[in-house]
Amino acid sequence: MLVFVAIALAGVFFLVVSAFLGGDHDIASHEVSFEHGWDHGADHGADAGGGPSPYSLRVIAIFLTAAGSIGAICRYYDLSYLLSACLGVIGGFVIGALGWQILCLFYRQQGSSTVTDEDLLKSNLAEVKTAIPASGVGQICVVVKGQRKYLSARSQDGTPIEEGASVKIMGCPGGDAVIVQKI
Repeated sequence: MLVFVAIALAGVFFLVVSAFLGGDHDIASHEVSFEHGWDHGADHGADAGGGPSPYSLRVIAIFLTAAGSIGAICRYYDLSYLLSACLGVIGGFVIGALGWQILCLFYRQQGSSTVTDEDLLKSNLAEVKTAIPASGVGQICVVVKGQRKYLSARSQDGTPIEEGASVKIMGCPGGDAVIVQKI
C-alpha cells in the first residue's frame, strides 16, 4: 500500500507545483511573432483549437494521483497487488481523461483580444483615414474585436482611394500594412 500512497503523493505534488508555477507550456498549439512584422501561426497540436495536451504535466499528475489513490484503496480492502495496480491504472486513465476534458473546457472558455491577420481579413469594412495615392501608401481605420486599429494600406489594383472611402481588407502581407479594395 505504501507504493500506491507514494504514487498518489507524487501526483498531488506535481499538481500543486503546476498550480503555483503555471503551465502555459502545456498548450498544444502556439503562435510565434517576430518584431519585424513577420508572423508564423503554427498549429502543431492534436486539438485544432489548442488547449492542454493529454501528455501535459497537469494531466499526468491527475493520472498519478488517481492511480495511486485507487491502488491504495484497493490494497486497503485486501485486493492483490496485481489487481490493485490494474484497477489503479484503469481508474487513472479514466480520471486522467476526465481531467483533461475539464482542462480543455476551461481553455475553450478563455478569450483573446489579440487581433490576427485572419481577424482583419474577416472584418467587413474599414475607412480610409489618409488618402491612398496611386501605387502609394495611406492609412485606414478598422474596428476588430472591439479595438480600433489604424493600419498602413495600399490599393490592391494601384488606383488612388480618397479619404473617407469604405474599403475591404484583401490581404495582410506583414506587419501593420494591408492591401485594400474600394467598395
